[in-house]
Amino acid sequence: MRQRLLKNRFFLFIAILIQLSISGCEKNYNTVIDSPGSAPTIKDAYFSISVVNTDTINIAGQSLRSPDDTLTIRGIAEVKPISFGNEKEIPIVGFSVNNFNFSSPLAEGVLHDDGVYPDAKANDSVYSGYIGFQIQRSFIGAFSINLWSESSTGYKSNTLILPLQIIRLNHPPIISDLIAPDTINLSTTTTFYNSLKVLDPDGQDDIKSVLRFTPSGKILQLHATNDSIYTEQVALNPPPSLGSYLFRFCAVDRSNDTSNILTKTIVITNVIQVE
Repeated sequence: MRQRLLKNRFFLFIAILIQLSISGCEKNYNTVIDSPGSAPTIKDAYFSISVVNTDTINIAGQSLRSPDDTLTIRGIAEVKPISFGNEKEIPIVGFSVNNFNFSSPLAEGVLHDDGVYPDAKANDSVYSGYIGFQIQRSFIGAFSINLWSESSTGYKSNTLILPLQIIRLNHPPIISDLIAPDTINLSTTTTFYNSLKVLDPDGQDDIKSVLRFTPSGKILQLHATNDSIYTEQVALNPPPSLGSYLFRFCAVDRSNDTSNILTKTIVITNVIQVE
């Protein structure tokens, strides 16, 4: 009986030791950990362009557009990062321009909150700046404007991605409202005028030339008198032969696309009027 009692006390002692050992190894989760900072976040961001039709971009000094032209795409970005916790300032708001066809960003940089244009006001927590990159006119596809911020203690925010689509979508010019004489009497007329209206869906700067084609194969140019009206003064010197002449009119844009064609038949006569 005594041996059994000693044995039970021994097992009880071992159990108490095991329990004390386990309790000593447990972590105290009530300890307060003071974090040195926290990551900002970006919720609001804006980029001034979302779709660019590169067939509306002309290069100064060039009358034609070439697929090999190097174009600069540039817009204005605005970002409003939000800080949390003890963070009182966000020293960096960065951007990159990416496309899966390129192994590295086409452009990288930072935005500013300094009141220097295009930033509207200094220290208003809105970071602004130009974002620009270069591509060849022949390139089309989807780009991404990646925006992020970093706290003063080195914590980075989420990355906000804005889409940018590059397309080529040239539209030929359209001509209308042709005004030209039906008949010209050489006995009373030495000059006459032609005029027509020219509009280009890609902008009036896209119009390269407005032309008149004669039956003999000559190509003559009309000139702009205002934003959309093109005119031509024709001198009858030397006088043409009598008869009917069919003229064709068209416009050409900087991508060498031609407009619709308008035709006009002018009859040359020489009727001397007797008073």
